[in-house]
Amino acid sequence: MSFPVNARPGSPYKSRDGKTVSIIDTVRKISDPQTQAEALNELGIEFSDSILTIEFIETGKPYTKPKEDRTKIGEETTEVITVKLPLQTPPPKPLDIKASLSPFIEDGVNFAGKVCFQTITGEKRCIPMIGRGTAALEGRENDAHAGFCVGGTCASFQERVALILAVAAAVGVSNDKLQLMGQKLQPINNRFHGREEILLYSVEASQTPYNELGSYTEFMRTRYPEGNYPLLLESMVSTQKPNKAFYQKALTKMTPEELENDRSKLN
Repeated sequence: MSFPVNARPGSPYKSRDGKTVSIIDTVRKISDPQTQAEALNELGIEFSDSILTIEFIETGKPYTKPKEDRTKIGEETTEVITVKLPLQTPPPKPLDIKASLSPFIEDGVNFAGKVCFQTITGEKRCIPMIGRGTAALEGRENDAHAGFCVGGTCASFQERVALILAVAAAVGVSNDKLQLMGQKLQPINNRFHGREEILLYSVEASQTPYNELGSYTEFMRTRYPEGNYPLLLESMVSTQKPNKAFYQKALTKMTPEELENDRSKLN
């Protein structure tokens, strides 16, 4: 295979009241002023007394020894991270946020969509959202979670992270506090997904005007010395396309019908 693979929305997730919610519904609701409050609640976001509270819930099978053996995972478990951040002014209602799940390719990487927003100072920012099927530039061979092609649960985590970062930045959370949010979320990311760098990139995007943000590929190139790139990043830099390892992994993450649909678009 060598055709572009469309990245698709991540798996459904559990809200704090135990309801199963689809990423598609959350993206639609958060972009509509009439349903935005419902989406914020499902994402675990509350505003009270000039405090932004985020209760992030993740359920999955974590690595048993993430720093030693990335091939083994344990039993399903749930972990909750709570972040409280002060706000200088009450949040605007509704928030100026528009999220979409329209797949696109930027600098060789296939994204599922993006969330764009305006800060209280009028600055426009956008966070690209990975999806199921995204070429993971930080991917590792024989990694139980962080392989070369993003799976549904990992995509769901990163998509929700992008949305809550967008909300925080839109209501005036400072860049250093956005950095703190990323640091609070990173341990749960490392335990359940192992994709540290896509979260770091999402934090950077939440802090940066959209017309000044570099691509994820450029971001990754700055993190590694030339000649020591991860396998998929090396392929992307040298050929502007994913390598065979990505397509082999895509066979396990996408349905045959999805791949055939992507292939047919070349004709």
